[in-house]
Amino acid sequence: MKAYEKPTVLRNEDMAEGVYAASGADCWSGDITSVQDWNGSHHVFEARIVHSTAVEHISTACTITMKFSNVVTNAYSENDWQVDVNGDTVTVRRPSHANAYKSGDNVTYKVWVQAADEATTKAISGHITSFSCDKAVNVQGGGADGN
Repeated sequence: MKAYEKPTVLRNEDMAEGVYAASGADCWSGDITSVQDWNGSHHVFEARIVHSTAVEHISTACTITMKFSNVVTNAYSENDWQVDVNGDTVTVRRPSHANAYKSGDNVTYKVWVQAADEATTKAISGHITSFSCDKAVNVQGGGADGN
């Protein structure tokens, strides 16, 4: 096994979409991309995340935290998933979605974000700042600790 190397994070506030963030300490990585800047009320982003093939566990939920360029007044995601808004930060918890047994599962879903007005909503950009994974024991009886 390779030694852990702390990832370097570069941040560019002027970047509108496709900003990549990953945590070497967890099992998910990915990004969000703007797919529609105005749908009549919200800016639509798509979260594209992938589970590491280096871990063996069942992933019963993934939580992603996203930071946006302006204060968010409203946000939601698909299927009534839990979405929390706090200033310019949006957290989405997506339950029961990945076997994640060294599978490299890919997950894609939409997040609708609204700012104070139409112009601000259209111009808003964001990136993922963190991931977390709820782990369960795999069918072979191990791996709930993420190994």
